[in-house]
This record gives sequence, structure tokens and C-alpha cells, in this order.
Amino acid sequence: MKTSKYFLLVASLVLLVVGLVGTAMAQGKTDSKGTSFRLPPEPIQSAVSVSAVEITDGILGVDSTSGKETAFGYSFLGQATGSLPGSFTLSMNCAPAKPVPGDVSELSGGSWTLPVYMTSIKGGTSYAGSLYGTIAKGTMSWDKTGTNATVYMALDVEGTQTWEGVSGYASFVGNLYVDEKTQKTMLDGTLVFSTINHVLE
Repeated sequence: MKTSKYFLLVASLVLLVVGLVGTAMAQGKTDSKGTSFRLPPEPIQSAVSVSAVEITDGILGVDSTSGKETAFGYSFLGQATGSLPGSFTLSMNCAPAKPVPGDVSELSGGSWTLPVYMTSIKGGTSYAGSLYGTIAKGTMSWDKTGTNATVYMALDVEGTQTWEGVSGYASFVGNLYVDEKTQKTMLDGTLVFSTINHVLE
């Protein structure tokens, strides 16, 4: 008698769990009104390679906080390759406005964007969403010639579409230099994402 009750209890629990899982899976797609739930955002791969060219050396002005002469909107445009391929834009405020050989320039703010275009199984590309944010802080350490610099930036990160609800931080480490062939100022480096949180409604 007790054995029969035990088997009935186990069977009931199994059916209950299966029912709950089925309900959860159904709710993961639509609610009772048939509207779609937003799925959790995709995780961001840790590192992306960036290669960009200077498009403007900015507008000279005086920073109201520091009182230093600053190049506002010192900007680059390029590409990101690797796990998050797409176009990359960067605009920063740099002081002093003109490089001082052997000195360090402070990056007092700015913004960046990375619209991502993923390759499908059929070989085409489609827009997957964007990662973007502001420059929290940064430095440009110039060499003795004043034409090459080691660049470091700490970035805030947010996302859209595939990465909607993502927030966190990233770092950029790279080199600014003048290309010998084109004589254009280039910025190459690696964008590394970290401390990414999924903020769901």
C-alpha cells in the first residue's frame, strides 16, 4: 500500500515538473496576449581588434573644468575584426591639444560606437546591433618624436538589439602612429570587454 502511494507521488511530481518546464518554455516565447518576451542579451566576446584612421584632429578650445587647451572631437573611423566585426568610431577630447614629445596627453571624455555586422550561414551579413558608450578616462603617452603614442582608454559599455540590456566596462590599448605609405594617422589596438552585466526588465 505504501509502495503504491510512493509511486503515485513520484509520478505526480514528474508530471508537475514537466508541466512547469513546458509552461516556462511557452512563456519564454509569448505571454497570454501573444506578445513576445525579450530574450536575455547575447554575451560579449572578450576581445576585438580595431584598426582606424584619423578623420579630424578636432576643434581647439579650453576645457571649462581643467582650464587647459583641448582638442575637442579628435576622431577616428575604422573597422573591428574578430568575434564582433563591424565599423568603429571614436571621438575624444585630448589635452594638451598638440602633442608634446615625451609627454602624456589626458583624454578628458568622448564617445565610441561599434555597429556589429555578423556573417550568416549562407554567407551574407546582417546588422546584429550596436555596442557604444563614453570614454571614462584615458591617456596618450607620446614618444620622443611626438608622432607616435601608446593609447589607453577605459570605456563605459551599453548595447542595442542583440545586446540590449547589456552594461559594463571595456578597455582599449593600442598605438597611434603615422603610416609611412599613406602618411595618415592611424590608431590600432585591442578592445577588451569586462564586467558585463545583463540588465533585464
